[in-house]
Amino acid sequence: MDTRKFPDDAKIVPPTTTPNMGSGPSDLNPAGVFPPTDNKPDPSPPKQEGASIFQSIENPYALQEAINKLEGSLDEVIRLFQGERETLASDGGFEKGKEGIALFREWKQTLEKLKKGQM
Repeated sequence: MDTRKFPDDAKIVPPTTTPNMGSGPSDLNPAGVFPPTDNKPDPSPPKQEGASIFQSIENPYALQEAINKLEGSLDEVIRLFQGERETLASDGGFEKGKEGIALFREWKQTLEKLKKGQM
């Protein structure tokens, strides 16, 4: 019986062995398709330096994506204020706009600290 599954199996594996058969069936691997593992924890897992806000949510990647969107939205708001600065500053009515820019830039810096794990 020819057990080759791919055309080049005969070139790679000597014909006396059975190619592509896996590790054999077992209780943990009834199909016998994956190599055995030792099922032991990593003896030297990476160390976490302090607590992070990303640990307080089950999916930290979703939180990272949401923070990136929030940061992009803050950039957009800052650009809107900066665009109005050109027209309103000539009239002298942009003091609150400057405060708004400073506020949103501060928020953005806070988000950057969060992303770096500093908060």
